[in-house]
Amino acid sequence: MTSLMPRGGRRQAALLVAATVVVWLIAGVAVALGGRMWWAVAALPIAALLAPPILLFRLSGERMWPTWVAFGFVLVLLLTAYAGPGDWYLRAAGTRTTATVREVSCPAPTRDARTDRCLYSYKLYDASGALLPGEFRDTVEYEYGSPVDVVVDPRGLLGPRLAADLDSRVFDVLALAGFAGFAATVAAATALGRRAPRRPGPQPRAGR
Repeated sequence: MTSLMPRGGRRQAALLVAATVVVWLIAGVAVALGGRMWWAVAALPIAALLAPPILLFRLSGERMWPTWVAFGFVLVLLLTAYAGPGDWYLRAAGTRTTATVREVSCPAPTRDARTDRCLYSYKLYDASGALLPGEFRDTVEYEYGSPVDVVVDPRGLLGPRLAADLDSRVFDVLALAGFAGFAATVAAATALGRRAPRRPGPQPRAGR
């Protein structure tokens, strides 16, 4: 860790922020693709997001508060990774349509229907009766034949998402705040590290 994050390393601080952005994007893309295999792929970058705050301990001259503050912003980034990259892709490349619910299942039945909710899996069909690519999931129970306004990925990489969710910018604001706060914490840690007194190294023994 000492060699990776020397005190006052502005270049290392910039690389740390850039690496955090890249890891966040990888985690978000893997989560958006869904499926057990992609969730397994996402586990590594999600775990890697916990490393940058730890590296701030050395960067700040071995002060603890930058690490704890950075952990708060990283938790925000972890939450936004589940929606951010996938939402950006569908806003840019998706097609908005009104679909119809035809099939529904609850892969993980709840034990107590009064307190728990199921993550329902739906198959949606367009106006021509063709099955829309991908799987639509929601905790809301839609009745058979219900119309649902969704955005569909023409390439079929991502499942349909509610158009109302994509119209909301809540996760975008949270992601921006998370990255801005994390970058500010890294800058503060770098400034503290540059001002921290260096520990004296071992002194050579005087000859006899």
